[in-house]
Amino acid sequence: MRLDRTDIERRVPHAGAMCLLDGVLHWDREHIVCQAAAPTADHPLAREGRISSVIAPEYAAQATAVHGALLDAHSRPRAGVLAKLAQVDLLRADIPHDAGPLKIQAELLSREASGCFYAFEVSAAGQAIARGRLIVAFNAGEVT
Repeated sequence: MRLDRTDIERRVPHAGAMCLLDGVLHWDREHIVCQAAAPTADHPLAREGRISSVIAPEYAAQATAVHGALLDAHSRPRAGVLAKLAQVDLLRADIPHDAGPLKIQAELLSREASGCFYAFEVSAAGQAIARGRLIVAFNAGEVT
């Protein structure tokens, strides 16, 4: 099942310009592959016209939020926070604006009632920008 930006905005706690994803290309129980437009100078996280590769994990976190909503068969975002980034490799200084769409891949490594653990990679034109792991902690009292 492919999703467009409207479908994604219903599943993540971000909206408008802060929803960084434009589409879900593929997903299954353990993986999700998303796409985002190449960032422009007016990107909400740009500084002096640059988008630092430090922003790449935010793309991945939004992809994991969509994945969790799809796994839970929810159309609304689940309350949670990006609790930890680990083993993050930033392979470029900036996210390129001229390399075409970004590809965001995430692999679910474990999932429990209290949160989930993913490996991710963000790339453009077949070149990795950042990769690492992230933990999302779900808010206490949230129904699964």
